[in-house]
Amino acid sequence: MMFLLYLCVTIVSPIYQLVIGNFGLSWAQEVTQMALWSIMAAPLLMSNDLRNINPRSQALLQNQEVIAINQDSLGAQGYRVLKANSFELWEKPLAGGSLAVSVTNRQEIGGAREFLLSRSDLWKGLACKEKCYLTQLLPTRYEYGSFNASFCLPLSVNPSSTVLLRVD
Repeated sequence: MMFLLYLCVTIVSPIYQLVIGNFGLSWAQEVTQMALWSIMAAPLLMSNDLRNINPRSQALLQNQEVIAINQDSLGAQGYRVLKANSFELWEKPLAGGSLAVSVTNRQEIGGAREFLLSRSDLWKGLACKEKCYLTQLLPTRYEYGSFNASFCLPLSVNPSSTVLLRVD
């Protein structure tokens, strides 16, 4: 039996105060903050003056698909599945059997690195029983399309950045 973590109303996840758009973060770091916030069941508090953020950061903060992951009706808390080779893989079960997945490259220097995402990495191998549809939401939106249960998807992840996917 698989146990899911749910937050009760009185508990707040610690990743609730974002600093996106305050010029202290790179674009890659802003994407990582937003992606990890979406995986957590946390409120969104901004610690900067929203009147002065750049349009790119504003668009990131207002991304409806990313916000929908955080606000999903299932209410499940995201959790880390893997930490290896300077990568972190996080997932969050969503209503209707969908899954949100983030892959973060924790290296701060160098170029993009490849992470090979496979079905066995997701939801203890229980995701995508026959077929699933993968959509990348961050750093840019891209529809990978349908994959069978034995898929392997190479993801290019920049230093300090994150790729956020929705698996339906």
